[in-house]
Amino acid sequence: MPSTTRIRSNPGFTLLEVLVGLSIMAVIVAVAFTGLSIGIDSWRRGTRKIEELDQRFAVERLLQRQIGTAIPGPFQGSNNQLSFMSGYSKANGAGHPVWVKYAGDEKDLLYSETSAAEYVANLPTAEVTQRFQGTYPVAFRYLYMMPNKQAEWVNQTNLSTQDLPLAIRVEIAGDTLTVPVPRPKVSTP
Repeated sequence: MPSTTRIRSNPGFTLLEVLVGLSIMAVIVAVAFTGLSIGIDSWRRGTRKIEELDQRFAVERLLQRQIGTAIPGPFQGSNNQLSFMSGYSKANGAGHPVWVKYAGDEKDLLYSETSAAEYVANLPTAEVTQRFQGTYPVAFRYLYMMPNKQAEWVNQTNLSTQDLPLAIRVEIAGDTLTVPVPRPKVSTP
């Protein structure tokens, strides 16, 4: 019997070849989509982390400016709250004395300031308020010179004390910032 060889006259793709090609393309698209999804998720998490760090840096910079221009007078501090008179306003900048208050709540750090000219003790008249998100937990400690002439960190000051601490330690979301409080210049005759 003579062998018969079939020669294809139409050089196209068979159904099996098309299905294999489509399957390979589907796998490539699935892998690419998964990689893109992971990349987008990483981008979002990175952006969120950068925003949190920027927020924390802004809070730290504000604290440094305001504590650095603290004005002798009433000073109140506890483990989660700090109030004092400062020569730096968040709204108006340097040279505008304000009564500032920082208070930590369950999630964020709350900030408020009142113009020194309008401040009345125990009367809520905040002109500027802001909630700093992503800054929890917050804790304050105060460095005072004790009667035995030793400096010591304390968690709370006497209410309305007139003595400014030597320094204030602020813990924000695990980071520690220690800001020295400037001493008023004493003029000698």
